[in-house]
Amino acid sequence: MPKVQVQELRRLLLPVETAVDAVIELDREHGGMLARSALLEVQVDSGAEPGLVIVFQPPGSVERVRRRFSLAAIAAAIINYCWKARIPLPRSGTKRIDIVPEGFAMTIEATVELLRRHGPLPSSGVTSVTTHTPDAAEASVAAAALSVPAAQAPEPAIAEAGVTEGAVAETSES
Repeated sequence: MPKVQVQELRRLLLPVETAVDAVIELDREHGGMLARSALLEVQVDSGAEPGLVIVFQPPGSVERVRRRFSLAAIAAAIINYCWKARIPLPRSGTKRIDIVPEGFAMTIEATVELLRRHGPLPSSGVTSVTTHTPDAAEASVAAAALSVPAAQAPEPAIAEAGVTEGAVAETSES
């Protein structure tokens, strides 16, 4: 059977605070001490080794611990975080994480093939798609129509229709 494709492109934007929360949650689930520690500093590193740097102080300690999380570790934490929050993510697909001004952006691209439900396209192929852009005259008429006060606007035509149980019967003029 012939198939058609649907390409899905999803982009999740996470502020730094959300990404840090996701990293701490994953660390806590794996027995790490980050969730029990005092956060002292958070840095987003976009240099040669991009990632997230968290400086924290473990409970009962005076030492500061600096821990670096790679983009792969942040992506894993975000996927786990979304799973816990019941945010659906495609299992298959290419996942990419980038550092953006807002924080982190996770992009997921997936292609799904479905069985074609209807016949093929015409043998002449697909014609070009054009976009209608209203000219100045059409735009001014549309703007004028929008600025008419409600009291002066013409009443819309109302079609008579009788409704019967389970069906709609339209009446027509003879």
